[in-house]
Amino acid sequence: MQPDLASMLHPQFGAVNYAVLAVYFAAMLFIGIWFGRSAKGAAGYFTGEGKVHHWIVGLSLLGTYLSALTMMALPAVSFGAADFLWTVQLPFLLLTALVITRFVLPRYRQEGCVSVYEFLERRIHVSSRLIAAIAFILLSIGRMGLVLYLPALAFSVVTGASLVGTIVVMGIVVAAYTALGGIKGVMWTDAVQVVIFIVGALATLVFIFAPGVDVFGIAVEHRKFRMLELSLDPTKLVTAWLILETIVQTIRIYATQQEMTQRYMAAESTRKANVSVWISILGYIPLAYLFYFLGVGLFAFYTARPDAAVDALRQAGRLDSLYAYFVVTQMPPGVAGLVMAAFFAAAMSTISSSMNSCSAVCLEDFYKRFWCRNRDEAHYVFLAKSLTVVWGALTIVMAVLFMRITLAQVVWSKVM
Repeated sequence: MQPDLASMLHPQFGAVNYAVLAVYFAAMLFIGIWFGRSAKGAAGYFTGEGKVHHWIVGLSLLGTYLSALTMMALPAVSFGAADFLWTVQLPFLLLTALVITRFVLPRYRQEGCVSVYEFLERRIHVSSRLIAAIAFILLSIGRMGLVLYLPALAFSVVTGASLVGTIVVMGIVVAAYTALGGIKGVMWTDAVQVVIFIVGALATLVFIFAPGVDVFGIAVEHRKFRMLELSLDPTKLVTAWLILETIVQTIRIYATQQEMTQRYMAAESTRKANVSVWISILGYIPLAYLFYFLGVGLFAFYTARPDAAVDALRQAGRLDSLYAYFVVTQMPPGVAGLVMAAFFAAAMSTISSSMNSCSAVCLEDFYKRFWCRNRDEAHYVFLAKSLTVVWGALTIVMAVLFMRITLAQVVWSKVM
């Protein structure tokens, strides 16, 4: 099936689009290094010395919460059997912001912990700190590999580019600007990547509304805008329990994941850190609606204009590559490159955050806690940068391993 699928996808990406991607990668390197050059000591490297503007922190939180999974999964879900009923949970994310800004974030700021797991030692025991830190690092390595692998796979499927080459280039670029830029460089690149992410989605929307495609008419005919039909039946795909699960899950992410809590410490004050949380939540809600709508739009587009390659993607269980296929085949050179850059941006913002956080956890929860408390700051910064390079290498290795095992497909099917 794979050779036939590859031949149907017409892998012609073009020099202009590749040039746009090259400019994007170079720009990320420059931004990360430029804004990270002023970091002083480990505190500057991991928290920006608490001097990062709240808008940058908020966009970085948003970029960290988003990922290529969002950009690929949500349109694929709404293109398939699902409809807008999946979006019923989105307004309830406001409860997450209320809980975090009222109860969680102020306490973290008061404690002044670089690593969220240090708080566990203060409240429970050092063993809980170590277990949680080890689990975080191991899970992060797997997640970074998966987040790197999936957009690279989609890009390879629809363009014919080398999958290994795409993985390696992405991995090297993100590891380089993360290592050299520290948290400040990471957050500034996150902010730029979120903007690219949004521009790419809006550009796609323009081309979905092509002449002769009645997007709303087709969507209504197929009940794609159904939003208010809930059930308590746990055997159904979307039920009222989805709301509860979403609230609990997002509170867990914003309250306990190192990538998120580390950013709270980078803001200039507790009040501004709270504003950053609201920026990220209020930014995510309309973006999630937008990507659900993109999937509905793609459904209408290919209903009006049937495409054998789309049918092949559906039969092969590869709807995760559908959005990328539309970009490559329906958008002009340059614009297609920009939107593909948005795919990479969505992945890289998540990966860079995890790399920096893994370095922070290793340094704070293990190295400084048990071995070297009183070394000079230059020593800690050098070690943090070295660790980031290690995470980059492990991320690339994990992504390549996902090529050869079915675990990534299993995880992806659960996401879908």
